[in-house]
Amino acid sequence: MHETAAVGVTATVLDHGAARTRRLLAALRSVGVDARLADTTLAARSADVLIVPDGDDDDAGLARGAGPGVRDAIAEFALTGRPLLAIGLGVSLLLEGQVHGGAPAGLGLFRAPVQRFDPRMTDEGERPLLTPHVGFALVVGLDRHPLLASLAPKSAPGAWFAFRHRLCAPARVPQANVAVCHHGVPFAGAIWKDAILAVQFLPEHSGRVGLELLRAFTQPRAAVPPVVEGRAS
Repeated sequence: MHETAAVGVTATVLDHGAARTRRLLAALRSVGVDARLADTTLAARSADVLIVPDGDDDDAGLARGAGPGVRDAIAEFALTGRPLLAIGLGVSLLLEGQVHGGAPAGLGLFRAPVQRFDPRMTDEGERPLLTPHVGFALVVGLDRHPLLASLAPKSAPGAWFAFRHRLCAPARVPQANVAVCHHGVPFAGAIWKDAILAVQFLPEHSGRVGLELLRAFTQPRAAVPPVVEGRAS
């Protein structure tokens, strides 16, 4: 059964050029979210909730990167204090550094470099580390997010989500909260500060818990002005 969408609130999914959006749009609509695909930066800037989706992270997709209009729209939206959700490959746009030699640097909304899994490493069972990282993995620490505390059962250390990625952020991110996951090494399963949430996992492929995350994050709430470093609130 579909839930009733919040009146007057829309979640805008940004088509950044390499985006995978069909499954995400369907998941959002299945929990009653008025979800729309934006193929213009103007539509992205005027969104109630902006979602930067997962996308193709092969070398060709990474080399294309996101155009300057897309990057500017995300950066400007982040300053509004309205909810911003990045998923999968979308997380790399919010980090520092380049995902590919031919792509522009990330926006630096989180002060952490984008990283790749090193196939020369081994996993917990001393097997060669598989890349991309594909499958379900435990994410620990999401209960510290004020909107997501109910995702993991109280008796569980965390919640299980679906992953498919080559890139990631480190497990420590300055001036931000991190929920940690492991694939041979610890990495950021989710990062958040102010009204920005970046999740390396794919909620739209994660079953009930993923749908609940999408529903919770897109609910109407007051905008939270971002903290400006060195300035008293």
